[in-house]
Amino acid sequence: MKLFLVLLLLAASVWGRKYNTAGGPKAGKLNVHMVPHTHNDVGWLKTVDEYFWGANNTIQNAGVQYILDTVVSQLQKNPDRKFIYVETGFFARWWDEQDDATKSITRQLHDNGQLVFINGGWSMHDEANPHYTSMTDQTTW
Repeated sequence: MKLFLVLLLLAASVWGRKYNTAGGPKAGKLNVHMVPHTHNDVGWLKTVDEYFWGANNTIQNAGVQYILDTVVSQLQKNPDRKFIYVETGFFARWWDEQDDATKSITRQLHDNGQLVFINGGWSMHDEANPHYTSMTDQTTW
C-alpha cells in the first residue's frame, strides 16, 4: 500500500507539467545544447549483421536499422528536429533496403538540414585518442 501511495504522489507531482522546449538561450539560466547523434561501433562487440538486425542481445542491446527507421519517422513529425548520423557503413546497408518513398523522404530530410552526415567514415574512429592510421582507415573505404 505504501508503494502505491508513493507512486501516486510521484505521478501527481508531474501530472500536467509542461516543459519549455522552444529553442534559444535564456538569460540567467544554464543553457544546455543537446546534439542527438549516433555512435554505433561497426563490429566492436558484435558482428556487423548482429548490430544491424539487433541480434544476439546477450552481448549488447542494439539494432541499428531501428534507429534509422525511428529517426526518419520522428524527423518528419517536427521540422525543428535535427539528427546527426555518423556511420555510413550502417546507413548504406539501411539505404539499400528502403523503398523509393522512404529514400525520397530521407533525401528531403537531408536537404532540409534535419538529417546531417558527419565524418564520412565507414564508422566513427576513436575521438578520445585518435591515431592518424585509424582515422585514415575509417575514411578511405
